[in-house]
Formats: sequence, structure tokens, C-alpha cells
Amino acid sequence: MKNQINNQEFTIVNVWDWQTRVLHWTNALLVISLALLALGFEMFEELGMSWDYLGDYLKEIHAYIGYVFIFTLTLRILWGFIGNEYARWLDIIPYKKERWTAIWGNIKWYLSGFKIKPPISIGHNPLASLFYAALFLVIISQTLTGIVLSGLEFGLAPLGSFFSQYDHDAKEIIEDMSEEVHEFGLWFIIFFFAAHMTGLLVHTIFEKTELFSSMLNGKKYFQKGDL
Repeated sequence: MKNQINNQEFTIVNVWDWQTRVLHWTNALLVISLALLALGFEMFEELGMSWDYLGDYLKEIHAYIGYVFIFTLTLRILWGFIGNEYARWLDIIPYKKERWTAIWGNIKWYLSGFKIKPPISIGHNPLASLFYAALFLVIISQTLTGIVLSGLEFGLAPLGSFFSQYDHDAKEIIEDMSEEVHEFGLWFIIFFFAAHMTGLLVHTIFEKTELFSSMLNGKKYFQKGDL
């Protein structure tokens, strides 16, 4: 489809299917909620405040939202195998030489101060895909350690009954290790969010492909001749 914007002819491409968009925004809101809750009870601990009731309450809410997130994350992982070509893992994982060439092209675009023309990517930006792949790995580790911590602290399924047979010292060791991994994941997610928002702003301004709106209506705009 072609359209005129500011006397320039653009080609409109339907990129993101509605399932990808719904899962994207659902998972984003859930991750933000989980991060804010985690920062909330971390703040209570850092300030040395009496948080026995409120802290445990926030942690329990965090755990239950985490289980909802595990379900929607599983749907997104499955959709990466059966969704449209831009939703699939093949569009995220840089397994082809062409993707690595595009990654280097994006790096050169940044280093040039956005003066040269960046590689055109219809689906996921190849450079950003490296961070997406890392994010999925971190989030999967978050879900696994979250299940462990929920089982240890609140006796939630599927590991609550399993850990009941462990003594206090063993539980404490497992909990400390899981919390270390979980806390690292939290700070990585915060870093990713900041980088994601910065990249979104940069590409929207300099590439003019309407990245933000594309996750609402599924469409991307490309100047004539770019495709």
C-alpha cells in the first residue's frame, strides 16, 4: 500500500499481527508492574523500615502477577513459532550473515551521528534483536527463579510441596542463590527498558518509520525506494 505524507510517497507494510501486539503490550505492562513491586520491597529493605506485613504483601502480589506473566510469556514464545514472519524467532535471532551485516550497518549509523543511511529492517531491528534475545533469556531465568522463590516463601505450586522436605539451611542457600539471579535480572530489565525507550525515540526521529504507532496499528512506513 502506498500513501502520501508531507508530499513524500511512503509504502505501508503490515508488519505486526494483532496477537504480537496484544502480547507485547500485555507482557510490557506485567513486567513494569513486577519491576515496580520489586523496587518497592527493595526500598523498604534499604531504608530499614518495618515492612513485615506490607513487604510480604507486596511480595505475594509480585508472585501472583509473576504467574500471570509466565502464562503470557509462554504464549509469546509459542507465537514465535507460529505467528507471521515478523513475529517469529527467525526474525529475532541473528542466525544469518545478512543479519550480522545489518547489525554492523546499524552500529556504523550510530557512530556516524545518524548521518549515513541505516539498513532497512521491516521487522525487528537487527541490532535491537541482540538485546531482545538477551532479554528473553533473562526473563526466562526470572520466571524459573521466581517459581523457586514463590515455592520457598509462600509454598506456591509447583515447587511449594517439593521444598517442604528441605531443612532451613538448605532452603536458605537455595533462596539466596535464586534471589541473586532474580535481582540481576531486575536490573538488566531496567537497563533494557531505558535502552529500548532511547532506541525507540532515536529511530522514530531519524528513520521516520513510526515505530511506536506500529505496535498499536501493526503498520510501518517506508519511503519509496527503500524496499
